Amino acid sequence: MRRKIPPLNALLAFEAAARHCNFTRAAEELSVAQPAVTRHVANIEDWVGADLFKRRGSNLDLTEQGQALAELATTVFDRLELGVRDVVAANDQELLLGASFGVTHLWLMPRIGGLRMAANATINFITSDDYRGFDAPAVDASIRFGNGDFGSNGCDLIFRETCQIIASPGFLAAHPEFDPEDPTRTLDLKYMFDHGDPHAIGWTTWADFFRRDGRSLEETARLTTVLSYPTMLDMVCAGEGIGLGYWGLEDALVEAGKLVRAGTPIARENFGYYLVYRREQRSKPAFERLRAFLLQCSP
Repeated sequence: MRRKIPPLNALLAFEAAARHCNFTRAAEELSVAQPAVTRHVANIEDWVGADLFKRRGSNLDLTEQGQALAELATTVFDRLELGVRDVVAANDQELLLGASFGVTHLWLMPRIGGLRMAANATINFITSDDYRGFDAPAVDASIRFGNGDFGSNGCDLIFRETCQIIASPGFLAAHPEFDPEDPTRTLDLKYMFDHGDPHAIGWTTWADFFRRDGRSLEETARLTTVLSYPTMLDMVCAGEGIGLGYWGLEDALVEAGKLVRAGTPIARENFGYYLVYRREQRSKPAFERLRAFLLQCSP
């Protein structure tokens, strides 16, 4: 039976365009002309029956359907690449790095040129919010959230956990009653977006945020759960509500004036994002160069 899936070449072009939010950079990655990427994306949109990008001049943003398809496509291609690496002889000039969707799109992709130049190797990614796949033998290293306890693996802290309420300037102007020190009493709960912790990684949720500040969030409180951290940031930037942000991930949005940090930051000792790797990886020159670059990026 023929599979009901979109054309793979078009899906590959869309996935690259979604990661870069730029057709030209996607074309450069795929070694094709930019019009070919545009044509492939149009084919995917026709196949899906919906716009996948919001085009604002030269800027591209994913629509809700685009974000969902991009995460699915990235996961599928990552898993395929991971499986292929398990049956193909290892190449010391290639590195496979695991990371969550948020870390990949918000922290790694803006640094991809520097990563590849520093490592002097091809760097590919396996992207998932479930860290269990990062323990596969084909994965050279991963960036994971935690408290530094990753079993027998080696690890280096890249940036510490610091959480703070984030909102758009427009949202704050439209809700002058909002007090970031007491959000549940000054803001309708429907405006509080929570990315949750579906894989029990230890991310800070609203309940954790209040608990560590000596307060409590009633179990009956109905918050809007948005499991994709990048999607939650898009919604907050659009002025639809507030969320909990991580310093280091949304810095560029804060610097661009799209987001504002409000209220008192909260952090836990030893928690943060770590580079995690099997200790024997330290003998691999390309990995050591990559590791040195990532540590240099640490704030």
